[in-house]
Amino acid sequence: MTEQPVAGRAGVEERLIVAAADLLGEVGPRAMSVRQVAERAGVNHGFVHHYFGGKDGLMRAAMDRLVEEHERWARDVAAGGPFPAPFALGRDQRYLRAVVRALLDGETELALTELSNGVSVPRQAMEEEVRRRGLGTPDVDTKAAVAAAMALEMGWAALESFIFAVTGTTDDEADDVRRRVREMRTALVQRERVAR
Repeated sequence: MTEQPVAGRAGVEERLIVAAADLLGEVGPRAMSVRQVAERAGVNHGFVHHYFGGKDGLMRAAMDRLVEEHERWARDVAAGGPFPAPFALGRDQRYLRAVVRALLDGETELALTELSNGVSVPRQAMEEEVRRRGLGTPDVDTKAAVAAAMALEMGWAALESFIFAVTGTTDDEADDVRRRVREMRTALVQRERVAR
């Protein structure tokens, strides 16, 4: 992409953040370069250092943006409930891919931006379970139930096509398989609640 004129600092920053957010999910933080982001944004790579202090500052700004967008998305998808329906995360692939790539690249702190920003959907789900159970703090059972739900949610969202291929699930069967897995996930979490 050739450099294009951009109006002011805010416009340059916005282009760089959007480009970096996309690249975090496409290539991951380790492979993403300042020049690559600047080229995608259509601006001079020197702006990354000038406005963000370098690649790390830009990655943080990009993940902050992804977290902010994900939190808004999760609230919309939850439609007034405490958390989104099971397997909704698959519809927010941009965020999911950035988190997974950050974790695979060993950038755990970057992946945990939602937690450090205080807008973690799984953490909010756990706090809701604590409230529902009348606990002061999360116990091991609550943490385990949320962890199991997270593992299924994130694993399904990241690997659905692979899972379908391995299990030989046809297009005609896909909706039924999704429905049954959602039911199993819900039963697992509810069974844990009942066991208490």
